[in-house]
Amino acid sequence: FSCLPSQRSLMCTDILDILISSAHRQETDVTKILHDKVDILEQHLSHSVSEILEKHGLQKPISFVKNTQSSTEEAKQLMVRLTRHTGRKKPPVSETHWKGLLQDMLDMQQSVYKCLNPDTCYEIFTESLLCSSRLENIRLAGQMMQCSSVPVDLTVNVASRGKAQSKVSYEKSIELVLAAAREYFNSSANLTDNCMDLARCCLQLIVDCPPVIQEELDLICALNQLEELGVKILPLQVRLCSDRLSLIKECITQCQTAYKQSTKLLGLANLLRVAGNDHVRRKGQVLTLLAEQALQFQDYKVTNIHCQELMAAGYSDGWQVCSQLGQSEGYQDLGTRQELMAFALTHCPPNVIQPLLAASSSLQTQILYQAVNYQIHPSEGENVNSTSCAPSASKELHQAETRIFSSPSADLLHRTTAKTMEVLSNTTMTTKAVLHAVSDAQWWKKSLTYLRPLHDQGLGTALKCMVGDNADLEKQGCHSFYESLFEDPFIDKTEVTYTVYDNNPVENFAEVLLRTGKLTETKSEGRNLFPATEVLLKLASDALPKDMTLALAYLLALPQVIDANKCFEKLSHSALSLQLAAFYYALQISARLTPCFKDKCHPLYRASPSMLIKMVTKHVTVHASADWPEELETLIEQLHYYNEQLTDFTQAQTLQGLGKGVDVQRFAADSQYKRETILGLAETLEDHVYKISLSLAQRYSIALWEVYMTHLEFLFTDSGLSTKEIEDRAQALCLFEILKTSPDAFYEHMNKYVYPSIDGTDHVRLLYYFTLLENCGCGEYVKQVIKPDTHIRLLKKFKAVASVGLNYKKLTDEDSCPLEALKPVLTSQNVLSISKLIPKIPGKDGSMLSPSTVHAVWLQMLFWNGDPQLIKKPPQSVPEWLHAYNICAKYFDRLLPEDMISFIDDVTFSSRAVSKLTVEARIEMTKKAIKAAEHISKKPSKQISEDSSQVAVNSPVSFEEVLHHLQQSLAHLETFGQSFIMSLKNSDQAFLQHYHTLYDLSRSEKEKIQELAVTMSMDGQPLNMIQQLLEVSVGSLGISPRAVVQNAVETIIHVLSPNDKDFTPGKDPLQVLEAIVSAVHSDVEKGGRLVSSDDLLAWLRPFCGDASLPVKPRIEVLQILEQAFHLSDEDSRLLIFFRTQAVLKAIWPNRQVEVADVDSEEKRYELFTELLNLSGSETEFQHLVLLLQAWPPVINEEISNTERNPWVQLGTTMLSKSTGEQKGTMGNEVLKICRSLYSTKHKLSVECIKHVNISLLDLSLLVPALKLMVESKDQDLQMQALKQITAVTKVDESNCDAELLSLLLDAKLVVKCISTAFYPHLIKHLLANQESGCWNIEEIAQQLQAADCTAEAGSLMLSYRSAHPALSTFSTALRVIKKWL
Repeated sequence: FSCLPSQRSLMCTDILDILISSAHRQETDVTKILHDKVDILEQHLSHSVSEILEKHGLQKPISFVKNTQSSTEEAKQLMVRLTRHTGRKKPPVSETHWKGLLQDMLDMQQSVYKCLNPDTCYEIFTESLLCSSRLENIRLAGQMMQCSSVPVDLTVNVASRGKAQSKVSYEKSIELVLAAAREYFNSSANLTDNCMDLARCCLQLIVDCPPVIQEELDLICALNQLEELGVKILPLQVRLCSDRLSLIKECITQCQTAYKQSTKLLGLANLLRVAGNDHVRRKGQVLTLLAEQALQFQDYKVTNIHCQELMAAGYSDGWQVCSQLGQSEGYQDLGTRQELMAFALTHCPPNVIQPLLAASSSLQTQILYQAVNYQIHPSEGENVNSTSCAPSASKELHQAETRIFSSPSADLLHRTTAKTMEVLSNTTMTTKAVLHAVSDAQWWKKSLTYLRPLHDQGLGTALKCMVGDNADLEKQGCHSFYESLFEDPFIDKTEVTYTVYDNNPVENFAEVLLRTGKLTETKSEGRNLFPATEVLLKLASDALPKDMTLALAYLLALPQVIDANKCFEKLSHSALSLQLAAFYYALQISARLTPCFKDKCHPLYRASPSMLIKMVTKHVTVHASADWPEELETLIEQLHYYNEQLTDFTQAQTLQGLGKGVDVQRFAADSQYKRETILGLAETLEDHVYKISLSLAQRYSIALWEVYMTHLEFLFTDSGLSTKEIEDRAQALCLFEILKTSPDAFYEHMNKYVYPSIDGTDHVRLLYYFTLLENCGCGEYVKQVIKPDTHIRLLKKFKAVASVGLNYKKLTDEDSCPLEALKPVLTSQNVLSISKLIPKIPGKDGSMLSPSTVHAVWLQMLFWNGDPQLIKKPPQSVPEWLHAYNICAKYFDRLLPEDMISFIDDVTFSSRAVSKLTVEARIEMTKKAIKAAEHISKKPSKQISEDSSQVAVNSPVSFEEVLHHLQQSLAHLETFGQSFIMSLKNSDQAFLQHYHTLYDLSRSEKEKIQELAVTMSMDGQPLNMIQQLLEVSVGSLGISPRAVVQNAVETIIHVLSPNDKDFTPGKDPLQVLEAIVSAVHSDVEKGGRLVSSDDLLAWLRPFCGDASLPVKPRIEVLQILEQAFHLSDEDSRLLIFFRTQAVLKAIWPNRQVEVADVDSEEKRYELFTELLNLSGSETEFQHLVLLLQAWPPVINEEISNTERNPWVQLGTTMLSKSTGEQKGTMGNEVLKICRSLYSTKHKLSVECIKHVNISLLDLSLLVPALKLMVESKDQDLQMQALKQITAVTKVDESNCDAELLSLLLDAKLVVKCISTAFYPHLIKHLLANQESGCWNIEEIAQQLQAADCTAEAGSLMLSYRSAHPALSTFSTALRVIKKWL
């Protein structure tokens, strides 16, 4: 059993079989134990652990298995030897073999070595794979491990058994990977060693890369950077190096430019985990080393960069290198050096504070003198530095340094609270006493604490920022050091920044000047006093919003106390600024009344400012009669003044607290605003606010009457109270006792501001309004006809009859129609009552209304709209209209004659009547009205009922006139049956129907008929139609068609006059006149004699002959007459005369002409020649053109076809009198004149055109000459044009333009131009405008082909068909012309 399996395995098996076969005998306790041992032996043999070991190269007897099966350590060592032995085999075993080994290990564990955990087998197996020095085995190990903290698959399927086995846990996997990687790393000779790759491969198996894995990977990366920086070292040495900062130092030592590679070295430090996990310390150590090396090489710029980073990181151990750079004289940036020294002072140990303070003070003195020099001499100050100071200046600096920094603690105070220290070191003992409250023996230690703001709270923590710049002094500004001493102070966020170690406020010129002056004064030991008044005032003004205590200190340091007023007067008023001024003078008065000892702090400086102000004010007030010194008198006056200002401001602030939008500062300073504010406060329903307004009015001497009046106005306009509530409040406040003392002002104010705000339908409010006017005695000041007492009576009576819907204000407004206000409320129930009240109300004309007028208005409403009592609904049919009329007729006895006419006309001749009623119904109502008028007129006045509104005798119109009026209306209505009127009504043309409507509404009244007839005449209607209209009208109107036309013509003449432009929109007066003339001409042609041409000429001749009127309309009028009528010789001569006179009047006003001067062709020619010789400007030439156009053309052939032709002479003269630059413009004008004559009777002959061309060519105006010849269509002229074109060798703007090319194409002269320089431009112009369709390109190509210009024709067609330029060859052109044409 103790032999190796290969030697005794068969024998052991046989013995075991015998033992098993004997097991069927009778058993005892001893045999049971033996049988159990046999079973164990059988298990050892059946599973053959020894054979497994032998298979994998390890031979162990069965006894070894038996002896070690219960030993965990022995079993574990056996597994390790088995896996490591497999890993050392040559050649290396395959992955399948490894997996088989794993399965054998698991079988051994399950059958024999149950003392082992299966996980241990996995771990041993995985560890051996990792340590096998083979990449494939390491990857296989990765499959056996949980490589992420988030498990993806917790089991591994083993193919041989199909059992689920657990992987190696995540924590154990990290442990195994780290052990293997470190073993490989430590055994590596350098970075390129194979073991380093194995280590990296092991570490990369853990996919989520925890910190311990990342640290190992970073260590490998660090080796690479160490080599790049020239450091040769074994990897094991790097691992074993306890002070890894020494490696950084070695890199810096090896590389002289390492200080420029801060990023790389910081990265290396991170990889090496310098200073462990303290990132701030790590960065600080590396930057310190780099800054030291940069400083060693005097690279101050880079040194400063590293030092700034040190300060930004808050690395306190970097103070030394910062102090070294700060003390480097070669570094010229004094401001940065000062920052560096401040940082060094903040973090240095106590034993070096004194020398650092001395160095810092020297640097500060340099900066101060440099700042002063720069402020005084900016151009010189740019180059001022510590090395460029004169010897004397250097000596002064040294002396100032010695004096200023004799006490380290004092200088520390000066540096940390610079502005406060200026005052403490340079002002009087009084100032020191004021600030003594914040001084004690431990001050320097507190200042040291202040040097480290928020140090314990971490860097980057910012202070709470205050909003705004406190320019209005609403909050007390203070330095952040004293913030806890005040309630809600203002902290200037621009002055205090704790995000970095930087508390170096920018100093203005005043600060620099004061400090410099005081240094000079200190140097001279007080012999040379510095005049600090202006500087202190400037500093106080600047400091007030930010640090009021400092500002007060500046003011207390003034040599003259009263000079502080210069500062206070410039401040915006606020409670704080006024109280500060009062406190300042109270301090000064108190200090003079009870002087303080220099070695003690006076109690008054510890007292509350408000208490001190009260105490001093009370004292000086009680002893007002005392004989104060003159200086003290001045101070007392200032104290009283600012107390008064403070009182005003406090009251204003109280107003602001009311939420009424009061501007406190303006209230205190602006008296007008103060008055308006107090009166504005009276506009309230809040009793306490109202009482405040009254008290303020009394304080500021504002009349109580104004406050009461303002309040009363508010009650009426904006209070929202009912009238009863207004009345009760006014009585409760006893407003009218004061208001009635000035009735005229009361009425003016009420009428101007209150009355417009009252609604006209609010009768209760109006009644109260007029009652107030009456009670206050305002009646005599009312300028209107209706007085307040009358208003009161009317309102009370209207309340009973028409309280709802009646706009009383509109009813009594003298500028509006009262009847329009009555219409909405008139009914059959109240019309009688209202008619009795109406005589007290004036109309628009100022006269009182009559009851009849009210009834007339009501009857019109009754007829058209009905009434709930009399006519239930508005009438729709003729019977209903007649019924409505009958009801209305019952009230005729209440109407005056003129009101009866008004009613009848409204129901028969209004637009509503024309559109709604038939003619028959209107005739019927008119007849009934005639009967009613006859009946009423026959009644004696005594029989008129007592209900009657008025008697006829009071009317300016009699009933006889009513009868006459109605009879004419009836007669007019009866004319509607005549054919002419029927034709107008039944016409399809809208304007004829409109004539019918106008005739219908006219009632045959002369003015309306005449107006209609004139309208028809101006519309161009035939005269016979106007005659028919006049004939059909009722009565003898005395209007003839001739008078109508004359009226129309006169209307047109007025419109054409420059001072009368009133005419119907959309109509041209000349067109209207032409229509009138056309109608007259048509009538004359038909043999009519209503109006003759002589009549028209007689009416228009004065207008045309009026030289004061514009020329153009007069000529146009004459032309209209000339076109319509054949003028006699006299009229023709007159027309020519008018035209001539019109032209001469415009340009040659001094040249007088008569009819005889233009009655013949010869005289006109002489006049033209005279005027031509006088002409020289473009305007004069244009009027000569108008003159020739106004005259008949020349008939004499000796003149018309020669150069003596007026048109030719005009053109020649225009060209001859033009200068160099004007020649081109004048040539174009001549061309325009010639073209304007083409379609007129003045068209020039060919001979005349030739003469004009000669003149153009003489002046080298080729383009207009060519255009004139080409478009003349004369062959001779066109041949001359071609000769001129042929002579042109180069085409440019002076001899060609697009219009000329178009004319040549229109004249089909392309073929004749082929040999000229114009041809390419012609073709280009032709192709560029082919889309316009003006010319047929194929036709032109055919013309070219017919002229044996085949190549040109083909080339044209190729371009026309958009052929590619490469195909546009001579041969191609010849071929395509045969195909396309």
